[in-house]
Amino acid sequence: MPRAEMTSRERILAAIRHEEPDRVPISPRVGAWMVAEYGDTSLAKQMEVLPLMDFMFITGEPAANYVYGTQTEYDLPDVDAEVTRRDAGDCYILERTFRTPAGSISDITRVPPPGREYGVSPNPVKSEHLVKSLDDLPALEYILPPIPASYDAHRPYEEMLGDRGIVMPCIRSALDHNAGDARGMENLMVDYYTDRALFDGVMDLFHQRSLAKAKACLEAGAGFIFGSWYYNSLSSGWSPAIFEEVFVPQIREHVALAHSYGAIYDYYDDGVLAKSMGLIASAGVDVLETCTPPPVGDFDLAEAKRTIGDRVTLKGYVDLLYVLKHGTPELVERTVREAMEIAKPGGGFIIGSSDSFREGTPRENLDAYWRACVEYGRYD
Repeated sequence: MPRAEMTSRERILAAIRHEEPDRVPISPRVGAWMVAEYGDTSLAKQMEVLPLMDFMFITGEPAANYVYGTQTEYDLPDVDAEVTRRDAGDCYILERTFRTPAGSISDITRVPPPGREYGVSPNPVKSEHLVKSLDDLPALEYILPPIPASYDAHRPYEEMLGDRGIVMPCIRSALDHNAGDARGMENLMVDYYTDRALFDGVMDLFHQRSLAKAKACLEAGAGFIFGSWYYNSLSSGWSPAIFEEVFVPQIREHVALAHSYGAIYDYYDDGVLAKSMGLIASAGVDVLETCTPPPVGDFDLAEAKRTIGDRVTLKGYVDLLYVLKHGTPELVERTVREAMEIAKPGGGFIIGSSDSFREGTPRENLDAYWRACVEYGRYD
């Protein structure tokens, strides 16, 4: 006999509690696809065009990010920002110098245009980073905007969404769009061995700032935190040993803070996870996404369900490229069915995607995805 129908919010919470809801929640990432299809990623538009979606909607952080950002104007007291932008053919080059009371720092960023060979949301690439030595950290602090004591920008989205899902403020790790861009990932990997004072200094600066952002959201009553940690991924080049030594304690602090407010922590890494998922689970996260399978990732859903599935809700899994974009409706259906057979029993599973649906994904494949998720996700 079919179970009584739940709201999306009830369904998601049941899955996270490792209970069996009426069906497995369906919560893929859709941002890039929404841009390509509608030019609109707003929650209102998503709610209009995605009737089967169990929303786990992500909102922004409590303070502007001038490290990663490519804006040309800055609200920074006591700082003189000099910015030049020049065309370079296939992109534009942004050169920035910030003159602060603690000295000057500068960087150079190459910014590709959206909608061409790099997709709808290409990433900027830095050829020069703001932090070049430990002496730059005092100046860097001047270009980090203050964090509000309480940040409740998630509330309007909660009201709009109602029982169709949950809202999760995004809190980026010390690396994500922070130290990884202020100093550069390759530089930090070398610094770990050759200049540990610089490595620890820049990482701790952004880690404490990240915790303060999370606390601002939690103080305002946020019941969920979306923790973005993909710069920390083993896919980025970090070793399991460094991950365990440096990053796991940071993850644990984030999770403990969220749990101290009764909030749920969703951990995001869209890269390889086979050698780190146990470490991430040991830090106490509630949800792990995106669980990317081969050939892009290395996530073994059956192994994860067996080893960490009793502690962590697994979210994502369906490959956005080789299954959804370049596959067939039959392959999509088979992939969803097999995922449900493995991960559905006992709850603790939210089906999604390995990252956002991409532009050019055939409608018939997406129709097959939604249909299969409903058909094979039901609990008897």
